[in-house]
Amino acid sequence: MNRAPSRLSTALALLLLAACGGDARHDAGNAEDAAAPAPAPAEAMASVTILEPAEGSEVGSSVLVRLQAAGVTIVPAGDMTPGTGHHHLYLDEDVAPAGAPVPTVPGHVVHLGTGVSEYTFEDVAPGAHRLIAVVADGAHVPLQPWVTDTVRFTVH
Repeated sequence: MNRAPSRLSTALALLLLAACGGDARHDAGNAEDAAAPAPAPAEAMASVTILEPAEGSEVGSSVLVRLQAAGVTIVPAGDMTPGTGHHHLYLDEDVAPAGAPVPTVPGHVVHLGTGVSEYTFEDVAPGAHRLIAVVADGAHVPLQPWVTDTVRFTVH
């Protein structure tokens, strides 16, 4: 008979501990969530920004392009690690269709396959131009969703 009250006491103690322990874990989880929000998938956060030339700027015939990526690691072509890619530049050309590799068009579509974030177009004709930056995977296929930026500038 001594065992019955002991089992009841043990069961009640376990219920109380579980209830208290559950609240403590829940509160600790909320503190951690507030300090470090859960990361979103890399693809949703990835972006590229054309730093130079600036939108609407007037530049000389030697056009320096500087790029900045966020949410994706820029690596050399051939690296197929998820969350990575490399830059491609389209000067006065339309982008390739979704799922198709970025083509090479000398002087107009450039692969920055070494993992760099700068490139200089030489002898760009005077007039209005459009520049599109596209981040693609190691096989030169644009990341999905697309990671792009576009600026328009004028060569004087």
